Amino acid sequence: MGMNGIFCALLLCGVVYAAATGQADAAQRALLSGGEEAVGLCLSLAGAYAFFGGVMGLMRESGLASGLARLLHRPMRLLLRFAPGEEAALADICMNLAADMLGMGNASTPAGLRAMRAMADAQPQPGHASGAMLLFLVLNTTSVQLIPTTMIGLRAQAGAAQPADIVLPTLLSSAVSCACGVLLCRLMEAREGARA
Repeated sequence: MGMNGIFCALLLCGVVYAAATGQADAAQRALLSGGEEAVGLCLSLAGAYAFFGGVMGLMRESGLASGLARLLHRPMRLLLRFAPGEEAALADICMNLAADMLGMGNASTPAGLRAMRAMADAQPQPGHASGAMLLFLVLNTTSVQLIPTTMIGLRAQAGAAQPADIVLPTLLSSAVSCACGVLLCRLMEAREGARA
């Protein structure tokens, strides 16, 4: 409801401004052409998404995604510093991060939600987020991208000569952002610990 309200308020402000400045016709043309361009972009990306969806399906079926999740088990156990009861979420956390790394964003969401629910259920105070929950959220948001499928698809659609040449820069930049996120979480935890 919150985001819907924000979008409705922005749309209403735009319509009121267009009417007040005498540009209602231009606003109507912009709304219609924007919708047409959005539908055209979705249709043009359908082929790229179908291709990468097939590749990701093969990775999932071949066990690559679950193998990557198994590799993440020990590092995540050490990194997240679970409170008692939260460790039950470790398998879902690893599957979520593995799917994100492989560019399967939609496939990662259910595992991420299950992990957050399991950690929230382990909290002694309802509505309280633990350090592991916050760090998992940061890791999920800044996840290292091994295969940036969406950007490759967008670049291919825009006519890039080498749409996949962003793989290495994306890997490096996402690794740096992930490291910075972890460092900031650790600094905030130390600051909160010093206050207590």
